[in-house]
Amino acid sequence: MPRRFSAPLTLAGWILLAAPLPAQSGPELPIDTALARRHFQQASALTARDGGRLWGRSLAGPILFVDPATRTVLADSPDLEGLLRPLGGFYTGTLPPSEMAANTGLRWAGRTWAMIRWPPTADSLERGVLLVHELWHRIQDGLGLPLDDPPNPHLATLEGRLWLRLEARALRRALDARGAARSPALRDALLFRRRRQARFSGADSTERQLEMNEGLAEYTGVAVAAPDSAALHDLVAERLAALDTIAHYEREFAYQTGPAYGFFLDQLAAGWRAGLGSGDDLSRLLNRALGGKSAATAQAVARGQAYGYAAVRREETARERRRAAHLAALRERFVTGPVLELPLTEMKLGFDPAEVESMDSLGIVYGKLRLSDKWGVMQCDATGGLVSFDWHRLIVPAPADTAGRRLTGAGWVLELAPAWRLVPGTRRGDWTVTTP
Repeated sequence: MPRRFSAPLTLAGWILLAAPLPAQSGPELPIDTALARRHFQQASALTARDGGRLWGRSLAGPILFVDPATRTVLADSPDLEGLLRPLGGFYTGTLPPSEMAANTGLRWAGRTWAMIRWPPTADSLERGVLLVHELWHRIQDGLGLPLDDPPNPHLATLEGRLWLRLEARALRRALDARGAARSPALRDALLFRRRRQARFSGADSTERQLEMNEGLAEYTGVAVAAPDSAALHDLVAERLAALDTIAHYEREFAYQTGPAYGFFLDQLAAGWRAGLGSGDDLSRLLNRALGGKSAATAQAVARGQAYGYAAVRREETARERRRAAHLAALRERFVTGPVLELPLTEMKLGFDPAEVESMDSLGIVYGKLRLSDKWGVMQCDATGGLVSFDWHRLIVPAPADTAGRRLTGAGWVLELAPAWRLVPGTRRGDWTVTTP
């Protein structure tokens, strides 16, 4: 789910319209309606099977598929502002430029939608996880679990990555164990987490916030989509294993750890979801379920040997050397070279969580970025844009051409809104935007 600044998500009704589609006239819809129907039906079947069991309320709600190339949308329900037109048993229209075409919970046209980029994955099980994940985002505010998306730049460092990988390996060992044999591995996972968080001030808070948002959304998707215990085990195991290969953990880690902590809490602390609040911490809940016993963080290195500590440290040391050269290139792109700096006041941001990386103390680089604000819409390719940690500035390389309303630069395109214009920045060669 992308970073968004918008009105709080609220409940909306849900209707599955399964009438056959008539022959279409005019331009061909970029979304296969027959295939979309099956995906709507899959979501309906999954939420009906859950029946409100997991969170005490139904996950069902309106779904909006969006084609990112054309911004065409196909919905299973009508909107409440007349922006969508009927198409057989569905509703279609165009997503406005101010909204991000992304996998997210979206308040738009008078309703709260689970929006899914078209086409979703062809893997039926993972598609089910995605559908339920975004449906959970629709209702999270009503559960007292508001969207929160803090940066976790410490997870780009050697020590941050090392202890996260060891934590995931310990969780994986616990997953494959049975009964009381799980406890030692779970305590090791919690020990490695404490070692990491003790190393970085504030890390316990920022990690917790992202896990209580994206971690719980992914846990819900996995728990509801899995047809049986074997499939549930495999979904959790695959996510933990991915932490040995993921390039950037800063925004991605919670998708992997959230399902695991939720799985173990289901095993050890029945009813843990009742009364869950935004200030809760999944790892602390698990520690409590284990009896609160914990080893001193000084024992972490010794305990880590059983999980490949030496090999992981060698791998992360080599990666850190490569990262130094990469950061130098980023500094040339976003700091020392000529740049375009855009103020952020009412931004909506869409991005790929797997392509988010920290840049020293300057901010977060978002790859394949789409961002809208008062001044227009910025689209970046995989080279991305830099958003300051305080969310006040977006920085990209300086434009190649400074004339016109459609500006371009290295890896980006800006559609400038009316009344806004490009002006020189504070340094020679820099630019910014302003209104008359």
